[in-house]
Amino acid sequence: MEIVQLIKPMYKCQDVPMLVFDKRCPNPCLYCGFYGYQFSEENTLASGLENVIKKTAEFKGAYFSPTTDCFLKENIELTHYLLEEIWELNPTWVPLLITKQIIPKKTLDLLIENKDRLVLQISIPIVNDEVVQIIEPGSAKILDRLEMIKNLIDLGLKVICVVMPYFGFEEPKFLAETLKNFGIERVITATGVLTESTKKRMFNSTSEKVRKIVDSFAKTKGKYILEKNERVKILSDLIFFLKDRGIKCKICTCDNHDLEDTNLPLCHKFNHKNFKS
Repeated sequence: MEIVQLIKPMYKCQDVPMLVFDKRCPNPCLYCGFYGYQFSEENTLASGLENVIKKTAEFKGAYFSPTTDCFLKENIELTHYLLEEIWELNPTWVPLLITKQIIPKKTLDLLIENKDRLVLQISIPIVNDEVVQIIEPGSAKILDRLEMIKNLIDLGLKVICVVMPYFGFEEPKFLAETLKNFGIERVITATGVLTESTKKRMFNSTSEKVRKIVDSFAKTKGKYILEKNERVKILSDLIFFLKDRGIKCKICTCDNHDLEDTNLPLCHKFNHKNFKS
């Protein structure tokens, strides 16, 4: 595989291609269904660093990166280089970055400099760091992520907190209060979908909490998902406490099409103000 590839959009709601890195997480998140995944040639728009840079600059934006963390230690320099070079070619280009890691200062400075042409999402699935280190091995500590978010917000950069997958491991009131205390104003959430292999990984974890939650996932169309009434309950509770603290929240519908008949706030299309059409 090349050092980086540009892949056709995977999610209709984003409508932008994805940057896929060769260097994958050495230890995948237990719920990750993309660990080791290889995209077909017919879905590949460009391969190789320079080809990818030129091709990516033709689009309005790009998603970093569905198969690994773009701020994994092995990917930090590549991510920074891609951002610099593509912005140089296309000043209106808007990257969508999502991470569970701590962004290095050099790249933070670059992001702050380009804050009006950037969408930054930082994952905070739960506050309980003991559980996080089990389900997200090798990821940054939750407190470090929260402090980074607060620092970025104080510097004027809008940050979306990704509470995904949300399994209801802890009291939603406590989670909402913690996010509020660190200045978070916007959340995207979903309960997540597990494959046969990811369910097995989670069920074999060392956490009784994790095993208990995952055991309640029911098989639907070849995948595992929480029963609808249970999803509605835990998502409603979370949204109530977030809204009560002035935090906007929407539910990603990628794997939640059956929630259309509820009154829950659903996200059907990525409409971030920086994400220019």
